[in-house]
Amino acid sequence: MLPESTPSSGKRRTIFLVAVSLVLLAVTITTGSVLWRLHSEALSRQFELASLTARAMEDHLTQSLTVVERTLTLAGSDRNASQRLSFYLQQAPYLRSIAISGPSDRIILSSNAANLGRQIARDGFMPQSSAPVAILRSGPLMGGRDFADQAPATSQDKLDISFIPLVLDVPQDDASWRSVFAALNPDYFLNFYSSHISPQQGEVSLLRYDGSVLARSNDSLPTTGYSAMLQSRLAQSEADRFEEPLGDGRLALTAYRASRAYPFIIVVRLDRELALGKWRQEANIAVLVVGLSLLVLLGLATVYYLRFERLERIRQQDEEQLRIAAAAFESQEGIFVTDASSRILRVNRAFTHITGYSEQEAIGQTPQLLSSGKHLPPFYMSMWQQLLATGFWCGEVWNRRKNGDIFPEWLTITAVKSATDVTSHYVATLTDITQRKRAEDEIRQLAFYDPLTRLPNRRLLLERLHRALGGSDRRDGGALLFIDLDNFKTLNDTLGHDMGDLLLQEVGRRLSRCVRDGDTVARLGGDEFVILLQHLGKDKHEAAGYAQRLGERCRKALNETYDLAGHPYHSTPSIGIAMFADGHGPHTSDELMKRADLALYSAKAAGRNAVHLFDLQMQSSLSERAGLESALRQAVAQKQLQLHFQPQVNHLGVICGAEVLLRWQHPILGMLAPDRFITLAEESGLIVPIGQWVLEQACRQLASWCRQPATAHLTLSVNVSARQLRHPDFSAQVQTILATSGANPHRLMLEITESCLVDDLHASSNIMMALRQQGVRFALDDFGTGYSSLSYLKRLPLDQLKIDQSFVHGVLQDQNDATIVRTIISLANSLNLTVLAEGVESAAQHVFLAQHGCHCYQGYLFGHPQPIAALQEKLVAPVCSEVFKLQA
Repeated sequence: MLPESTPSSGKRRTIFLVAVSLVLLAVTITTGSVLWRLHSEALSRQFELASLTARAMEDHLTQSLTVVERTLTLAGSDRNASQRLSFYLQQAPYLRSIAISGPSDRIILSSNAANLGRQIARDGFMPQSSAPVAILRSGPLMGGRDFADQAPATSQDKLDISFIPLVLDVPQDDASWRSVFAALNPDYFLNFYSSHISPQQGEVSLLRYDGSVLARSNDSLPTTGYSAMLQSRLAQSEADRFEEPLGDGRLALTAYRASRAYPFIIVVRLDRELALGKWRQEANIAVLVVGLSLLVLLGLATVYYLRFERLERIRQQDEEQLRIAAAAFESQEGIFVTDASSRILRVNRAFTHITGYSEQEAIGQTPQLLSSGKHLPPFYMSMWQQLLATGFWCGEVWNRRKNGDIFPEWLTITAVKSATDVTSHYVATLTDITQRKRAEDEIRQLAFYDPLTRLPNRRLLLERLHRALGGSDRRDGGALLFIDLDNFKTLNDTLGHDMGDLLLQEVGRRLSRCVRDGDTVARLGGDEFVILLQHLGKDKHEAAGYAQRLGERCRKALNETYDLAGHPYHSTPSIGIAMFADGHGPHTSDELMKRADLALYSAKAAGRNAVHLFDLQMQSSLSERAGLESALRQAVAQKQLQLHFQPQVNHLGVICGAEVLLRWQHPILGMLAPDRFITLAEESGLIVPIGQWVLEQACRQLASWCRQPATAHLTLSVNVSARQLRHPDFSAQVQTILATSGANPHRLMLEITESCLVDDLHASSNIMMALRQQGVRFALDDFGTGYSSLSYLKRLPLDQLKIDQSFVHGVLQDQNDATIVRTIISLANSLNLTVLAEGVESAAQHVFLAQHGCHCYQGYLFGHPQPIAALQEKLVAPVCSEVFKLQA
């Protein structure tokens, strides 16, 4: 028989049961609480991982696009970009091509020849702007490898080959803009993203601000792109994290960052289920341990405690590993991680390769180990101020390798925060930019120095002149000397451009020997040189005297005989001088250069090989010229320009056409002939709109004549300047005018002079051939007065030669003029070209020309330039019949 339980044993049992119940309740509550806390912390760690990854990806994107932007800026600023685009492409290996567009955004230069002529639509680029903007902009993802085979990205997830179009508008020296396009390889970013976030973990996406997807590292996830939740968050903050539903019912831990400098968004999505997998595994084990602990409370209490202690250690280790993994550690960039006291904890292999320090040598040291001594303390103070304020710093730093070599690097430092928002570590990435700096120095040499003479070019001269005029040096006096070689083109035409280059190099050396240290000798281009003098003293008379003496010294030095590869050669210069000083000289570089240029022209007008100083009379001439230019700009709008027509007659004395001659009815000066304003229009660029207006009026008159049988056979000759012919849209403008007016192109004769052909005969020929195919005819004006190269007659689609009036005037008195006229007529007839003599003023001149085979005439003998109404009255009969009767 068992003994009865005593009250004490029952009490103990009750106490035990209560204790067990309390322990059970406490264990259950504690277990649930701990598991929930670990669950929350696991999610927090994964969110932190996503955020840090997004930051690292955004840092990588910003660095890459900074290189792209710098490369495109240098390409757009380089006047020799057509020969160096492949060189620029090497600076950014993740670009497939670099291209420069012309009018209508059509590619005119490209590192990929297949892109040439391709027109690029700008409406898809962000940020959108109808005007040029000097920021890097991105277009939508395009199918194909490059602009030459681009196609719209109709299926984002199925593109095999694609590229991201970029554009940067680069301002030029003349206030124009140049658009530089680039094809960015998205695989560069995909490879980088995939190396840090595996497809099992989730994905990294690169989006534009409009939400279009440019790159995704994992196509197996449902396409989310620019989800409503992401769009809502972006409207509130440029960086955030949140849970986001995927299309298949799963949840993603999403973190994003909008780029600080470019219109892109980095989105990192981690699979929530996978992120909690380790926690679930540990939680299941914990529940099992707790269950066993309930069965053997005392025996497993220690196991229970140690198990949760282990979980706590794992959590702490995970957090520290996440903070250290703020960037892709084993990348091509050098990386080192320090603690909050700047003691190096870890380095990667690239760090060792770049600096020469092994991991054992670097750990425990501070970054001062790499100090080169080239940066002063304020530099590092500024770095730390920004780093402490924003948690981020990047810039160029000069460091020292283990072997003592000093090298430039691009350094990025990111602060890593703990869960309590206290900085616990710093992660620094460094890239050796030695090659890039060398390339930049070479590009700078090309951008600021003349490659032939090694002298400063126009850009560098203008920078120094701007500083001299705007700084304190202005009060100490200065001068600008314009130097132009007399008859330099003759040297190129007779001995060749190689000899011309030798002469220019020797001129640069002689001028450099004439000036002081600190003075600037520059070459503007061609045979134009400039000397900038500073610190000439406050006395303007002494300063002017020194400048004139220096100009005379330069003139004498350049008069000495040159030895050009064994050929003795003599050359003379013309020199113009303009002074500047506080309160006396011009206030802008443009004004000063105009003065020096005007003094140079004065020296040339005085017979060349002279030195002239700008004076008040030149200033008056300059002001008159400026006023005339201003009035000319309004002449077309105010209908002050008029057309006069000088008749052209054939061998029967019948008017067969007319030459269109421009007149300006100035409101004060009266009727002005072309010699008063055409040169001004050429130099100011107004000749292009004025020439277009003349063409429009002439074609309207042709169309009017074509509607009348009596005048349908008449032609109109219109002079075309060199600047008009070289305009990129000239051919299209002429065709548009012909189509709009309804004029017969076969009745339009465009007159060009040899000056239009000197610079680029091939380009001029192509333009003329394009118009010739439309029926437009061409005449070579003033033939015989220029170089009269027979290659012009052979290569150009000409219909007529015009004998200059200077030969016609002397045909009866000067045997040379008579011989030249007979030769031109014979040459034209042998080439099946019509020939027209200008300036025929006497019947005797007319008889001579007719006897030697010239059958078209123009001059005062047949009619003066006159308004169209007066010409119309003469069209009804052979107005020159009395001349031909006299001849008979």
